[in-house]
Amino acid sequence: MTLEFRKLRRKYLWLTVFLVLGFELLWALMALTMSLSHDDAVPHDSAFVIAQVSQIHGIFAPILATVVASRIAAMEHDGGMLPVLFAANQSRSGLFRAKFLTVFTLTTIATIAAFLIVLGYGATQGVTADWSLIGLFFVGCVLANASVISIQLLLALLFTRQAVTLTVGIIGGLLGSFAGFMPAAISMFLPWQYVGLVTPVRMDVIDGRIAGFPMVPGIGVHMLVVAVVGVISVLVCQAIFSRRSKG
Repeated sequence: MTLEFRKLRRKYLWLTVFLVLGFELLWALMALTMSLSHDDAVPHDSAFVIAQVSQIHGIFAPILATVVASRIAAMEHDGGMLPVLFAANQSRSGLFRAKFLTVFTLTTIATIAAFLIVLGYGATQGVTADWSLIGLFFVGCVLANASVISIQLLLALLFTRQAVTLTVGIIGGLLGSFAGFMPAAISMFLPWQYVGLVTPVRMDVIDGRIAGFPMVPGIGVHMLVVAVVGVISVLVCQAIFSRRSKG
């Protein structure tokens, strides 16, 4: 993993992360500003903020994971280094794990930054912070990245041309935007919708008006499913990469 971060020097990957994260935050803060200025019928608390920004994060989280995974895999493809590494007895599973942990670390740092900025903005607007709810959503978002990263990294490593990886990631981001409108039983089979699945609150509408943002029933089960699928995805994708590379 240390070697992977050394490879990133002069690759300007942080600039890519900043651009994607910046666009997400710009969209989220504009949407939040409009919501805070118009929706006076419900309390402006953490549940309100999470409900407003979760759909936007559900779009950009898979895209960020895709872009970072693609850039990290492209380093090896561009230099024709994969055959060289394998000829030098580089462990295929070890290479996959190192790259996965690198992408996971970068996306987690980006998630932390996004949460801190939104929290800071909410505090300036007088939004009360429910740290247990915020912590639950944060952990869920981090766990939701695992399965998407493993799938997108596998595609990025298997295909020299990154068009396939990027196309799947963009489609995944679009799928993520519909997570709040699909039954949880369906979203569980679509890792790109896991941010919506781990969002701990839902919008409660009565007679066409927003009545509040209550907790989602069974959110603990959703978190467990996301965590288990994440672990399984990493192991399966690692095994596929190792076997395809040997072949």
